[in-house]
Amino acid sequence: MAGQPAEFGLFFQLPQADGQDVPQRYRDTIAQVVHGDRVGWTTAWLAEMHFVREFSVLPSPMLAMAAIAAQTERIRLGTGVALLPLTDPIRAAEDAATLDIISNGRLDFGVGRGSIAEHFAGFNVSMADRAGRFNEALAVIQQAWSDGPVNFNGDHFSYRNVQVVPKPIQRPGPPLRIAANSDESFARASSDDWPVFASPITAFPEDLDRRFASYHQARPDAPPADAGILLPVHVHESSETAREEARASLLSYLKVVSDTGVRSWTRRGGDLNDLPPLLARNRDSSYEEALDLMCAIGNPDEVTEKLNAIGRRYGVGHFITWCNAGGVITHDQVTRSMSLFMKECAPNITV
Repeated sequence: MAGQPAEFGLFFQLPQADGQDVPQRYRDTIAQVVHGDRVGWTTAWLAEMHFVREFSVLPSPMLAMAAIAAQTERIRLGTGVALLPLTDPIRAAEDAATLDIISNGRLDFGVGRGSIAEHFAGFNVSMADRAGRFNEALAVIQQAWSDGPVNFNGDHFSYRNVQVVPKPIQRPGPPLRIAANSDESFARASSDDWPVFASPITAFPEDLDRRFASYHQARPDAPPADAGILLPVHVHESSETAREEARASLLSYLKVVSDTGVRSWTRRGGDLNDLPPLLARNRDSSYEEALDLMCAIGNPDEVTEKLNAIGRRYGVGHFITWCNAGGVITHDQVTRSMSLFMKECAPNITV
């Protein structure tokens, strides 16, 4: 039904810019989620990343979320995403169940296959195995959350009569959501009735048009919030001030994501002179182009209009706002933007 309120998530990846203090980055992140809990955000999504500090210093989002759970009451806590090919699925199931208990049933389990070469190289996992490892790991985790023992024999993981405890509060387990950055991932989400994440940072608009249209056609009765989109968001009463406060941070992120993508591409044998179109776009975009294509940054009216337009275009009902893409926006500017967003923008964004 049109006109329903949207849901709003926060996103954290924790890039460490030169000169930044890692413990302070964690303190600011925890404080921002606590603030989000107070002013009305639905979910805080924390990304799992490894080995590249300028991209992220957050390898263990569940540990951070355990600290957050102790200081919050309502906001749901999500992995955005857990990189299942890189972990033992029994341990992942145990950690998730423990966090669900600590948070009193507030865990959302976002999952993905991963695409960054350094992650796989660091764990000595072949990227060629990521799809198979993802599928098997997810099956094991879901079995581990059930009442019976885990019995599984796959190409990558095998277990016999493993009694996994504890069980999560939410049954049959914390809600799943998949990072869908390809036609294949969207098709899997559609067939398995999973909520999805997507982002204009990781896809062209025409790809998102096609993928979301197919997803909605396959799941016509799904709640609007099952379709989620992630993008940088920053608000100030002055449009010019909002753009200037976000400029250095967003440009830093675009450089880091481009450099990381190029390294992954060349590690897989790709030609520097023949980059994939999306990687080339992200590398070459100006700040103004990035604002237009990938962000909602400006005064409250501009941000509200932009997110409503995105919601109508893609049929999304869960807006995952990255309030500090690049990690360079100051903590006070981030929390000020968050408060202004929830006061002036959120009530006027519908699906």
